[in-house]
Amino acid sequence: MTSQYSPIAEQSKKTLVFFATYNELGNIKSLLEGIWRHCPTADVLVVDDHSPDGTGKLLDEIASTEGRLKIIHRPRKLGLGSAHFIAMFYAIEQAYDLLVTMDADLSHDPADISRILEKLEQNDFVIGSRYMPGGSCDYSGYRKQLSLAANAAARILTGISLHEFTTSFRGFKVEPLSKVKFNWVGNFGYSFFLESIVRLHAAGLTIQEIPIHFYNRHSGNSKIPTFEIFRGAYKLSALTFSRYISGHQSKQSQFVADACTHCGGHYLYEIYPPSVDGVSDSLDSNVYKCSSMAHANKPQVAKCLQCGLVQVPKTKHPKDLDVLYGNVVDSQYLENLQVKEKTFGFAFEKLAPYLPKPGTLLEIGSYCGLFLKHAKQFGWKCTGIEPSQWAAQYCLAQDPQVTILNAPFQIAKESLKSPFDVIVSWDVIEHVDDPSAFIQDAASLLKQDGIFAFSTMDIHSWFPKLMGRRWPWMMEMHLYYFTPEVLEDMLKEHGLTLIHVDKYRHYASLKYLYKKLVYALPHFCHRPFSSLDKLIPETIIPVTLGDIKLFVAKKI
Repeated sequence: MTSQYSPIAEQSKKTLVFFATYNELGNIKSLLEGIWRHCPTADVLVVDDHSPDGTGKLLDEIASTEGRLKIIHRPRKLGLGSAHFIAMFYAIEQAYDLLVTMDADLSHDPADISRILEKLEQNDFVIGSRYMPGGSCDYSGYRKQLSLAANAAARILTGISLHEFTTSFRGFKVEPLSKVKFNWVGNFGYSFFLESIVRLHAAGLTIQEIPIHFYNRHSGNSKIPTFEIFRGAYKLSALTFSRYISGHQSKQSQFVADACTHCGGHYLYEIYPPSVDGVSDSLDSNVYKCSSMAHANKPQVAKCLQCGLVQVPKTKHPKDLDVLYGNVVDSQYLENLQVKEKTFGFAFEKLAPYLPKPGTLLEIGSYCGLFLKHAKQFGWKCTGIEPSQWAAQYCLAQDPQVTILNAPFQIAKESLKSPFDVIVSWDVIEHVDDPSAFIQDAASLLKQDGIFAFSTMDIHSWFPKLMGRRWPWMMEMHLYYFTPEVLEDMLKEHGLTLIHVDKYRHYASLKYLYKKLVYALPHFCHRPFSSLDKLIPETIIPVTLGDIKLFVAKKI
């Protein structure tokens, strides 16, 4: 005897309905009315990606008088898949019993929510299907044929007996969902929907589909980019390949119980777990010097689904960071002064077109004073802030006339005679405890129309994507890994406009690069390969892999 769905049963279970929005102003009211007409006790969660058409503002207005509506705002488009991850995380953390996800464009009929909830009484996961018997779709022409072919290929290649893999109209029992390792974390686009079913099936969840009619969107434009078709094909191929590899284990990931330093959101997931190759020396100040070779041990690295910042979770930061940097002694840096001077000379050359006429310049993290020395030659009145006592003393010994404040920035800033015409900071922001606060403090010390220039890592460039956790700059001393988009958000929040982004060039000797390579290898390789460094010449070469960038911002 088949079970009959009862509205009373639904009311006894805590239910969350989710959809993501970007420019859905014309659909919101009708969609919410439909959801609550058919599921009146459900809460609704919406993730809005800073819709320029006012969708987010309308949602806030509705939520101000409607307690069932919850809104999460993101600063820009961060991927539909990541929005669905937030919904899963939110449902688990807020102890919902059931989660239903759907599109915001009215392509899914809210009346079908009741049918999904009914099927969830006997299953862990339910998907609305356009292509099973009884299902239908408003697509026509090549679009329909492409969708049919993609879903048929997924059915054959994954071995999962569903007719539909790609729609977002889905229902979950939250308790079994909470036990699934979220190991498809790299997939934030539309291909997320295919891979998620494969992962849920592999985790042993019971899966069922129901026939639905899929309507053409009610208002607005479709947002599926063409490249997502190719990404989906690639992902299906990868999943098929992994299925036939004996003993294959997918990278497993997890949500992190911590808050994002930037946005305060609690939607962090682990990109890389921590790894210790040999004895960890995390509390040794040698790890934090400029020429550090501490590449073997890797920190836990997580990404915020709400703002996109990649970070070491705040609870994993060293408690005595200021002391560690204050105690840094870096004699190897002095052995490479010629190389470092070339690096800072190039930095000044790249920055010069954006500089006003010579005036006051502040360098945060001035280390041994090489950039200050270069800037002084061009008529700038320079001040440096440097936490390392050793580096500050070296700088003063070379130039007793230079102004160096030997203290952490948050302390030294109180004694500065601001404002400054220009503030620079080379390879520093990734080391600080709170980069947004760092930018805010720098902005407060700038004159109107002043320039803030800095260099840091771009984790979305090709080299870190290729290297993964073996990327040389994935190190214990680096607490943050940026993208230009995240930095532009931070700068804008504090009254700064990003006016230029460019590749940043380091110079290095072949011998130094060889040592870096050796120390990026597993610990047991260090001794045998290090003994060969005497065979490597000291030839200086430019290193521009695109993973370090120059950012120039202006205070408007």
